[in-house]
Amino acid sequence: MANIEKQAGELQEKLIAVNRVSKTVKGGRIFSFTALTVVGDGEGRVGFGYGKAREVPAA
Repeated sequence: MANIEKQAGELQEKLIAVNRVSKTVKGGRIFSFTALTVVGDGEGRVGFGYGKAREVPAA
């Protein structure tokens, strides 16, 4: 194949949404965050990621 792999620096990343969700337990509320991110190379190749974590940067 004549395809040349692109470097990771050439991808564009866009954060679409960050949600705060909570779970109510006996001792109170437990908060966590979800994040939806889309990446692409600007030439038609795209991908998306959906993450969940206790803190925003980790999500």
